[in-house]
Amino acid sequence: MFAAAGLIEDEAKRKGFEVVTAVAESINRHPGLMPGGQNLRVKLLFEKGTRGIVGGEIYGAYSGGELINAISAFISKEMTADEIFLFQAGTHPALTVSPIAYQLVNAAENALVKLTNEYSIDN
Repeated sequence: MFAAAGLIEDEAKRKGFEVVTAVAESINRHPGLMPGGQNLRVKLLFEKGTRGIVGGEIYGAYSGGELINAISAFISKEMTADEIFLFQAGTHPALTVSPIAYQLVNAAENALVKLTNEYSIDN
């Protein structure tokens, strides 16, 4: 399964956005050995200056539909990487990854690491 909401990376760059991308990947069950477990990869795109989400993609497990719906809502509400990192989500063992490996939150965290490191004094 592949799904996208908002802009994909190539399109964002063509439109002049300066984006930071981040990926998080995990199995879609917890524990991961449950029957039907499939890998699910999430890629989020944030506008560098505002940290606002401009797009997202999912690839892998069929259960990703709930994640692309959330990404669409994040875009429509113009959420930032900081806000998505703090997003509280309910999970279900047979349908989603464990809360500690939730791809949306982890991808936002990975983006924040990139954004923070870019502006650190040590760089």
